[in-house]
Amino acid sequence: MPEVAVIDYGIGNLLSVRRGLENCGATVIVTSDPQIIIGAERVVLPGVGAFANGMNELRRLKLDDVVKKIAKLSKPLLGICLG
Repeated sequence: MPEVAVIDYGIGNLLSVRRGLENCGATVIVTSDPQIIIGAERVVLPGVGAFANGMNELRRLKLDDVVKKIAKLSKPLLGICLG
C-alpha cells in the first residue's frame, strides 16, 4: 500500500500536491479507490477553495464516507485549502 494517498475527486491541483510530497521523499498515489485510500498510511485531501463544490464532488463519488472513516481510524489526514 502507498505511504500517502492523495484523494482524487476531480478537484484540486493534484499534480502539485503529488510532486510536493514526492519531493519530500514520500511514495504517493493519486486515487479515488476507497480501499487504497483506507489502506494508505497517510491521506491528503486537496481542496478547491470552494467548500460546497468540494463536498458535492466527494458525496457524488461516495468519498465523503471514506474521509470520515479515515478520521475515525485516527490516520494522519491533511486537508489542503478546503474553502
